[in-house]
Amino acid sequence: MQYMQKKSKWFLLVVLGLLVGCGQAAQIVPTTTIAPVPTSEPTVAKGVFVNEVPFSGMNLAQVTTTLATMTLPKRELTVMTGDITHTLTFTVALDQQATADVLMHASVNSHVDPEVRFDNNEIQQQIATLNTTITATSGITVTQSDDPFNVQFVSDVAKSIDAKSAEQSITSALASNVISVTLPLVLSTTPVQPTPEQLTRAVTQMAQAWPGIVGVYVYNLDTDEVVTQLNEKSVFSGASVMKVPILIHAYSKIKEFNDKQKSWMKRMIVDSDNLAANKMLATSVDGDGTEAAYLGTQDMNKMFKSLGLAHTYQNLPYEGRDFLVGVLKYDIVPGPKIEGPAPNTDADPMLRTTPAEMSKVFTELYRCSQAKGELLKLYPDTMNPDRCDEMLALMHDNADNSRIISGLPADAYVSHKSGWIEDMQADVGIITTPDKQHFLMAIYVYRDIAENGGFLLDSVASPAIGGFAKLIYSSFVPLIK
Repeated sequence: MQYMQKKSKWFLLVVLGLLVGCGQAAQIVPTTTIAPVPTSEPTVAKGVFVNEVPFSGMNLAQVTTTLATMTLPKRELTVMTGDITHTLTFTVALDQQATADVLMHASVNSHVDPEVRFDNNEIQQQIATLNTTITATSGITVTQSDDPFNVQFVSDVAKSIDAKSAEQSITSALASNVISVTLPLVLSTTPVQPTPEQLTRAVTQMAQAWPGIVGVYVYNLDTDEVVTQLNEKSVFSGASVMKVPILIHAYSKIKEFNDKQKSWMKRMIVDSDNLAANKMLATSVDGDGTEAAYLGTQDMNKMFKSLGLAHTYQNLPYEGRDFLVGVLKYDIVPGPKIEGPAPNTDADPMLRTTPAEMSKVFTELYRCSQAKGELLKLYPDTMNPDRCDEMLALMHDNADNSRIISGLPADAYVSHKSGWIEDMQADVGIITTPDKQHFLMAIYVYRDIAENGGFLLDSVASPAIGGFAKLIYSSFVPLIK
């Protein structure tokens, strides 16, 4: 028993000794730590330049910062168009990212060309400006003739640049550092048009050949601009041109016309029938006869005032003086003997207008057909684009081909109304060209009867009005050489 206890103690001592020995051995074993090796940052090789600026040894961040401070000179390009040389200048923008990438991979002692970009909008604008210059070199002239009323504008065939092809050529030249490029010219489909100043000079010269007073007013209906005018505020007799306002007034008063009224309107506009015009004046105020026609003129005068017209009025129906003044003793006040600015005509005291004011009436009719203008505001219950189109279509059927129509080509669409008395003739029309230009022309010619030995005959006045019409039309559609 004692022997066994001694043996156990001896065993425990041995185990403890081994454990102590192992612990001392563990303390002796050293711990080893390996430090990480840093990765080298890429830099630009030695001796690398961009436009004399050194980039050697720079890292990407330094390269980007330096490139941001660089400005590049503008690029000049010589452009040939026909026999003319042009020098164009273009802004050069540095492509920093692309240039930085090239620098970081450049070889030792190399010169790097900067990667650049060009502004497409700037290129297109330069081409547009160049095109304007080239087109302007095309000539516009007036034909020469022994007849002062037989002249018109003639245009050289305009030349221009094909914008798309030019942009490709210029972009390619700039990208490849080419210093010159030739741009072929193509014939333009649009002739060069004379300026308003050129038309004014030509109209004024033509008017000097007329032995009297000429009134002209030309208005571009597409741009809402006066193109030219001459004595546009002078007061002339209204004559039968006033039948267009009578037509408009009737439409403003009557919502639907019967067959008889339609017949009167056709005779009034197509055949310029005075009695039919009186019937329309009377029926517009729901009446009949000369007295009702007189009331119609007074109501129509209110329409003129609402349109802001100061010198346009009709105080008597056509051929109504003998009955209204002579029989019924109406006290009808005429207009003043001299009205409006000089030069002055011997205008009918009961029926007057000016080229500008009658043009205003025609212009408002056209605007109504385009769903705008004063007539729609003044008469919302009776005026609309379809009804105004009806009036223009009726005016297109005008049977008078001896005045404005005689100076226009057959493919021009014209809605017009002419008028003539002993000492004055006129024609006012809205013209649509084959290429869909829309404009108005008003032409009035007056000649003193006493000074010129008699009434103003159609054979004298009509060619003159046709001559002005031909000249004016050619300013919108010039004859091509």
